[in-house]
Amino acid sequence: MRINKIFSYFNTNMKIHSLSLALLIFFSGSVFSQNEENPWLFEFGINSVNTEESDKTGYKLPTLSLSRYIFNNFSVGINYSENDITVSNEDLYYYSLDGIIKYTIPGESKFLGVATNPYLYAGYGLSNFGESDISFASKNTSYGPSFGAGVDFQISKNIALNTGVSYKALDEKNAYSNLQHVVGIKFNFGKGDSDGDGVPDKKDSCPDLPGLSELNGCPDSDGDGISDEKDQCPNRPGLISMGGCPDSDGDGFSDLTDPCPNKAGINGAPCPDSDGDGLNDNIDDCPNIAGPESNGGCKLADIDKDGVPNINDNCPNEFGEEELGGCPKLPVSLSNFLNNYSEFYFDFDSYELNKVQKSNIFNLSKILDKYDYVKVNIDGHASSEGESNYNLQLSENRSNTIKNTLIENGIKDSRLNIKAYGESKPIYPDIPLSERKKNRRVKLSIEN
Repeated sequence: MRINKIFSYFNTNMKIHSLSLALLIFFSGSVFSQNEENPWLFEFGINSVNTEESDKTGYKLPTLSLSRYIFNNFSVGINYSENDITVSNEDLYYYSLDGIIKYTIPGESKFLGVATNPYLYAGYGLSNFGESDISFASKNTSYGPSFGAGVDFQISKNIALNTGVSYKALDEKNAYSNLQHVVGIKFNFGKGDSDGDGVPDKKDSCPDLPGLSELNGCPDSDGDGISDEKDQCPNRPGLISMGGCPDSDGDGFSDLTDPCPNKAGINGAPCPDSDGDGLNDNIDDCPNIAGPESNGGCKLADIDKDGVPNINDNCPNEFGEEELGGCPKLPVSLSNFLNNYSEFYFDFDSYELNKVQKSNIFNLSKILDKYDYVKVNIDGHASSEGESNYNLQLSENRSNTIKNTLIENGIKDSRLNIKAYGESKPIYPDIPLSERKKNRRVKLSIEN
């Protein structure tokens, strides 16, 4: 009979709380706010109390609740409520204090974009109708079980709005079974998990960034197994040995520090030496053209393109030989001189130079001064008149005359080679006399 009465009463009051019950049925999941990392939950709210005999009721402060998470979505706590109700035209003061066991339904759901936490609970405690002072021994104090359900609407990681409904069965004198509806705000606190990654802040190396438990709560943006906080290249998968950076060219230097990340280095250097000039590409201003270090690895200017750079070329404007310091074996200026003045002619039985010849010898010395590697052959000759021994000495005197004149003009003796042939090598005929006198000569040539 008592059970039927309870169900009849519950059905009657369902109209009052239909909205709350509809919400409880609608939601089927949870976004855990109260868990082992944030175990404590405190609620402050208002409540309304309805009994079978009550004439009227209203929402009133306070409803207080404190619970602690235990395990597997279960928590234990206490609820306290106060209100004023009218029963059979009698105004009564009401309060209740219950110990509860709560179960939060696991899963995920949202209502209008807001995460929700539905829950069920059961408890046992006291209720008092009539007296304003709390007393466990009052004649108006009754004890009995309670059953309820509710849903939390998460508005932040640690704050939620709550609505709930519970039924308390009381079977003692001066007590009334009642249906209570609660609306309040809850505050979740405890160890803390600021970033919501399941790793408590106390153990989380990156408490403000959602991460992985195996990385102590830190994120790994590039998925290389190295947390972003320790990864020197957090957005590029890399190697642990490289601080989380890749080594694209496989030369043992990470791309972060490799000045040539796409070209493998050589001999323990991060970069190759493409032109083989001894300077690695990263410090070579001309990596594909060999050049000295003093010129940044670039080829030195070579105006005459003889392979000897201007800076080392003694004849920068003439194509020459490397072994001659960039100068030609026979400079153009010297070649031109010898084309015009390779032979110096003397008077009969003479080894004296005239003014014109001295001037020409002076010009020759100026040319030789520019090409200090050039050595000159000075070959003396004589015509067939007179004794051959005399003519041999005469030809030697003629050679020495030109040699001494060049020395006087600054040419070193070591560069001048003289020979005397006397009348032994005539190149002109004895007749006529105009031809014979051409054998009284000194022939100049360049030593090969």
